[in-house]
Amino acid sequence: GAYSVAAANLGLLPRRKREKGGGPEGTSAALYVDRRKSKVWNYYTKLGDAYVECNVCKKQLSFHNSTTTMREHLVRKHSIRDTLLSHLKDDQASECDYAAQENAAKRSRQATPESGLYRGASCSEPRSEVILELVLEMIFRDLHPLSVVKDKGFGLLVGYLEPSFTLPSPLQLSSMLWHRYNVVKQHLERYLQTAQAIVVCAELWGSRLSQTYLTITANFIDGEWRRARCVMETQQVRRDEAEGDLGEKLYAVLAEFGLSSKSVFCVMHDSPGGAAADGQRLKKAYGWSSLCCAARTLHLCI
Repeated sequence: GAYSVAAANLGLLPRRKREKGGGPEGTSAALYVDRRKSKVWNYYTKLGDAYVECNVCKKQLSFHNSTTTMREHLVRKHSIRDTLLSHLKDDQASECDYAAQENAAKRSRQATPESGLYRGASCSEPRSEVILELVLEMIFRDLHPLSVVKDKGFGLLVGYLEPSFTLPSPLQLSSMLWHRYNVVKQHLERYLQTAQAIVVCAELWGSRLSQTYLTITANFIDGEWRRARCVMETQQVRRDEAEGDLGEKLYAVLAEFGLSSKSVFCVMHDSPGGAAADGQRLKKAYGWSSLCCAARTLHLCI
């Protein structure tokens, strides 16, 4: 909606200036100059008579009554290859040539009634796939909800940077996220098979919403003598029940990654109470030794 309003407002300026033109010659001149300016100048702000500033990267360029440098900057630095800009001529372009360019530009614009967004030249398939992957990476790296693609502000940003790119639905992103998870999980399974012994860390922690989670981490030295720390699973649990079935949870996670109980050197607990309560049960049922985190113990002592 914001794009359609902006496009409408931008389109009013040339018409108003044309109405002020006196006589056929004045009208013709205003028609040429203002329509020509309304293309490149959407991306620039004029700073006096000799400089302009790019609205995308805020870089200042010299201006000598020519838009060639401005147009090349958009194409080279920001990959803005809209049909409108690629066919735009400089001041030397004739009025007939400009009319043909404007017709070609109109054919390249497709405004859908549902979105009202401007659609320029179609985004190439490889570039579209890269943008899609980057959106997905932004979601799982920065812990954004999948519904971020439906937020108006995010849609306006992506629409400005890549007008022809269509944002995926949350359902499509969910499917891609599970696929990415399975791929990473397979790599982690193969990586864990190289470990001769694993220290499993079981850590209980609470979120700001007072929800309790259990994170299970595998710590080991890999084949190249590098210390590895791999998060195997994070699951929501009830604090009063988490300690009782800890052995079953650990055993299930290990089996999911193809590891036997014999590969565990010891289990690291996040509190002395947890180590004392579960130590005997884990030793008896699975033969696992238990230790408490030294940093946590020192913290409690202080």
